[in-house]
Amino acid sequence: MTTPFLHRPSVKVASLVLVLSASFAVACLFPALLVALILAILLAFVLRPLVRFFEISIGLNRTLSIILVFFLIGAIAFFNGAQGIPIVMDSVRDLYQRFQHFPLDQKIDELVRSLASGIPVIDPQAASQKIRTLIDGSVSSAGQSLAAAAGSMFSFLIIPFVIYFALADGDRASKRLLERVPNKYFEMTLNVVDKIQKDLIGYLRGWILDSVIVGIINIVGYYFIGVNYPILLGVVAGISNLIPYVGPFVGVVPAILISITQTGDLSMVAPILLFLLIVQTIDNIIVQPLCFSKTVDMHPLTVIVVLIVGNQLLGVLGMLLAIPVYTILKVTAVESYWGLKHYHITS
Repeated sequence: MTTPFLHRPSVKVASLVLVLSASFAVACLFPALLVALILAILLAFVLRPLVRFFEISIGLNRTLSIILVFFLIGAIAFFNGAQGIPIVMDSVRDLYQRFQHFPLDQKIDELVRSLASGIPVIDPQAASQKIRTLIDGSVSSAGQSLAAAAGSMFSFLIIPFVIYFALADGDRASKRLLERVPNKYFEMTLNVVDKIQKDLIGYLRGWILDSVIVGIINIVGYYFIGVNYPILLGVVAGISNLIPYVGPFVGVVPAILISITQTGDLSMVAPILLFLLIVQTIDNIIVQPLCFSKTVDMHPLTVIVVLIVGNQLLGVLGMLLAIPVYTILKVTAVESYWGLKHYHITS
């Protein structure tokens, strides 16, 4: 009996290569779209247990459960936004006005002269010029990043729709894909998928909870230190904390800049850096172990390398997605290797 054309191994391999090639081309041409899709799928992983809870505990169907989850998220975002967004916007507006009238050149010259008096080898004029060039470059880079982010906003509008369909049809899609897995690979594939889901859900929950806690600690800390705009700085610190290792140091930069414009000198820099050290100690020793519970076992050097690769591929968004994507690849490789040995699969 002749094998149907579409079921021939060569046709299946060619189809797989075609799909992978098309996916790679789309990723290269529309990186923001790829990031939005990955982010939506990861968020769907986080929300899936809540949808299942409403299905099982309340007896709602899948569609109503998803709508209820969306409604709850929207309500929380609305009530928090109604209170927090005006405060943040006022802080940003006031901060911008302060920077407009801040004597930056004068303060740079004073700082360099102060350093030069203790370190004679410093050329005040050359050092001042280098600092100005560095600041101008940083501002320009920040502006370009904001423009790029604004240009990518359209891609992120698809996130709610992808989340909905991933939650609504994810189980059916997974079932169809698993049905196509040959019997000898079925149990191994099921274990891989289950392990990825558990690790990702655990990591993403811990990731978000850790950042929220760090953000709250920063708001309280900056308030008592006396830095202006503690809520704005706490939000920035919480968001930047999503990037392991690198994020906290990025998040402290706005606090230092604001403190300099606030006091006109460096008197608050030392307390801010000491506070950063305290927060990171609390985060690493207490908060992270409670949030992650050894969900992702990664060596710090591996984390740094993965973050560098993510940054090279997709910038800041790449750094945010680097650990979850690495987790998927690692679990797939490790569980597949273990499965091939354990189940004695032969070709």
